[in-house]
Amino acid sequence: MPIRDIKDEHPDVRLPVQMVGIDGVRMPVGQVKLGDMKIVMVARFGAFIDLPSDRRGIHASRNYEPIAEMIRAHEGKVIRLEDLTTDIAVSLLEKHEYSRSSYVKADATAFYETKTPSGRNSHETFTVHAKSHARREGRTFLIKKMVGVTVTGMTACPCALDTIKEMCRKSFANLDEGSFEQIIGRLPLATHTQRCRCTLFVDVSDNNVDVMELVKIVNESMSSTTYELLKREEEAKVVMGAVEKARFIEDVARYIAKAASELKIGDGCRIFVRVKSMESVHGHDMMAFIKTTAGEIRRTLAP
Repeated sequence: MPIRDIKDEHPDVRLPVQMVGIDGVRMPVGQVKLGDMKIVMVARFGAFIDLPSDRRGIHASRNYEPIAEMIRAHEGKVIRLEDLTTDIAVSLLEKHEYSRSSYVKADATAFYETKTPSGRNSHETFTVHAKSHARREGRTFLIKKMVGVTVTGMTACPCALDTIKEMCRKSFANLDEGSFEQIIGRLPLATHTQRCRCTLFVDVSDNNVDVMELVKIVNESMSSTTYELLKREEEAKVVMGAVEKARFIEDVARYIAKAASELKIGDGCRIFVRVKSMESVHGHDMMAFIKTTAGEIRRTLAP
């Protein structure tokens, strides 16, 4: 006697579920292309589908299988993480004939080589993100996909910097304005600094964007990059450089969005920016978000 599949039965409450699936699946991905580098990484996947109102549950194994199958299918090939998530999203709909849409996300730790202020080689880590949506349109699938990065850097507060400058001005009240500016321009002033974690996503449904371009944008938008290994003199140079480029997280988010819009992408390309500052003089954090398109940024900033 066959065992009935309860998941195929009607639920007591007939409401559709917009997203249901599995999350936290870790698998080794083949060679992933990051700029000129080809590296092997372990990615964390999530795979989801929508569930119609007349079905009680999904076949969860069919969410896991596409991840493993697509990774095996790409074995030995150099891929982009966003293309892998797209293939998985399509495979989900092929296996779940009752679903109209799927969503797949992947996050993986990567690295790049850079130079410290003194010219030392340093390897810095960042997170690569990819997410793909697939929607059934008759016998074809409509695909939307995004690629992103999360990079840790540093910000220096312009507000405290300006306040300290004014306090110094009072201490040197006997100097004329020209002499004060000349002295203050040569002395490093203090302000509070904090680690800043920035995420940038760009729509690559109809655009081709290199992940390392996004890393460069984020690094150049903060007050300073951070480094895993620094000697004392290098630490001083990093701090002084950050203070000379003091920025609020609002500034950082705007610079990131502006630079992203200057990539070779269409006006309709979606851009998402999230900046989180782990505050050093407060017990709370600061966050800023921008969700827009390349065209909106270009029109807003047009002279």
